[in-house]
Amino acid sequence: MDKSESTCQRAFSAVLFGAEMSKFSTMRFDAEQKGPVPYEYPAHLTGEYPGDYGFDIAGLGRDPVAFANYFNFEILHCRWAMLAALGVVVPELLDLFGVVHFVEPVWWKVGYAKLQGDTLDYLGIPGFRIAGGQGVIVIAICQALLMVGPEYARYCGIEALEPLGLYLPGDINYPGGALFDPLGLSKDPVAFEDLKVKEIKNGRLAMVAWLGFYIQAAVTGKGPIQNLVEHLSDPLHNNILSSFV
Repeated sequence: MDKSESTCQRAFSAVLFGAEMSKFSTMRFDAEQKGPVPYEYPAHLTGEYPGDYGFDIAGLGRDPVAFANYFNFEILHCRWAMLAALGVVVPELLDLFGVVHFVEPVWWKVGYAKLQGDTLDYLGIPGFRIAGGQGVIVIAICQALLMVGPEYARYCGIEALEPLGLYLPGDINYPGGALFDPLGLSKDPVAFEDLKVKEIKNGRLAMVAWLGFYIQAAVTGKGPIQNLVEHLSDPLHNNILSSFV
């Protein structure tokens, strides 16, 4: 093999290598657009909805109507999970650092305390009870009114609020207006789309966190903050494995 043939072969190999790298670069670009794992994405997932990363192994999104409903349900549960996660973490933190004293700061023990007849003060403020001095049935009714009412209005559509004088510019999931967007975060369309993705990402994390809350409560009988403090104080002996020993 002479020098010219060797040079040609190296050049040809470089072209092939460049083509492969270009293909790999394109694959990485697609992966960044839809998700971290490059694979053949389902045709019915077009990225129309926030948080769509082309992952649907069960084919739940093949029906467009069902897919829209699933998205509505997901974002609904995301928002409730984020609010509820705050309700779990904040009281335990405040009680742990002595900022506010609660009758029972651990989330799952609050219901048990009510069954025992304890009176609960909101935010630890004496006398600020609303339904805290009532029984479980009264609290359940108040909870239903506070949750079911707004969610039923949301389900019916924002148009259902127009007879009440509320005219909202958005849609069922992002109604907007001064009532639902007092900070005007939706004014910049590009930033608003980015916020939608961040919202559903954090909502999914919150739902997974709730799974952890349930497991921790069942295994340790403690709240997540107390479990975290004990783990950080002695990681080798306070962990998920030691709980089963």
